[in-house]
Amino acid sequence: MPLYKKFLLLLCVINAMTISALMNASPIPLLDWRQLPPLPDPCGFASSFVGTAGEALIVAGGANFPDRQLWEGGKKRWDDRVFVLEPNAEQWRLAGRLPGPLAYGVSVSIEQGVLCIGGSDETRHYESVFLLRLEGGNVVIEPYPSLPKPVAMAAGARVGNIIYVAGGIACGGAADPLREFYALDLNDIAAGWKTLEPWPGPGRSQAVAAAHQNDFYLFTGLGRAPAEEGASKPIYLSDAYKYSPTAGWTRLPDLPHPAVAAASPAPVSRNGDVLVFGGVDGQGGGRPQDFHQVPRRIQIYSSKLNAWRAGGQTPVARVCVNTTVWQGAWVLPSGERSSGVRSPEVWSVRVQDAEAR
Repeated sequence: MPLYKKFLLLLCVINAMTISALMNASPIPLLDWRQLPPLPDPCGFASSFVGTAGEALIVAGGANFPDRQLWEGGKKRWDDRVFVLEPNAEQWRLAGRLPGPLAYGVSVSIEQGVLCIGGSDETRHYESVFLLRLEGGNVVIEPYPSLPKPVAMAAGARVGNIIYVAGGIACGGAADPLREFYALDLNDIAAGWKTLEPWPGPGRSQAVAAAHQNDFYLFTGLGRAPAEEGASKPIYLSDAYKYSPTAGWTRLPDLPHPAVAAASPAPVSRNGDVLVFGGVDGQGGGRPQDFHQVPRRIQIYSSKLNAWRAGGQTPVARVCVNTTVWQGAWVLPSGERSSGVRSPEVWSVRVQDAEAR
């Protein structure tokens, strides 16, 4: 072997050993899990809009199976109720209703309230965007600029004064996922949403977003690939990307495991650890109710080391749940704990040096 090749090989080995040593020495963020009062619905919801308005926590809309479970032929119901939890309150209260039943959208907290972006109901997907704010204890709805097209099951997060939305699907059924990337500047709302260059990978729905410093992260998601007779089949993606307004997109190391529909935006610690909770990896069981097993694993991406490591387990399994930061902790309200089965439980997790987004 030529000398220069031996030198390059030695560098690669040293680099791998250094990263391994750093990862082993890097402590897992301390996580303090607690339960908040459960939502006042016996089923709970998947993919509600979640955020804060003033000091209050808001959960709005969502979807569930109120009569019979999915594998028993139950029919999905979309909800329009807006629930509010005040600090130190022992139960949620009904504070109003959405313009109509809605779920599977992106929600972001801004200074004025909760921005609800896209989503779907029983009949269609929506491009509408509106703000939920509280006035006299009741919810008030204000319209915002609409998305360029209808989108549900997208991923989104706020980075500074920019809101990013990535992927999703534009209509129901086994539709091809979108490879679309939108941005709204909160300092220039009148300019509306801009379409940006998408990530260098396949389209996806139910991806996981995250925000740290000036960067937007996009992890995993559900893609589709051609199958026999012109149909398509789902692909559980494990690729990962970072977007910077100055540098554009950067491909990151793949997740060790796909994490479709994991809690989003993913919690981020101040030192740049992104925590991906659970998510579907395509490993199902034999029973219909186990079609999608929901792992409790935590996968941690270090933005400093550009590498992944295992981070233990969550106390409960949840997917299809939007997150927000409230009173210094990340809140995961309701969500899906197995195929079609929701939970009214509301969990919070305080991450050491958690960043409020």
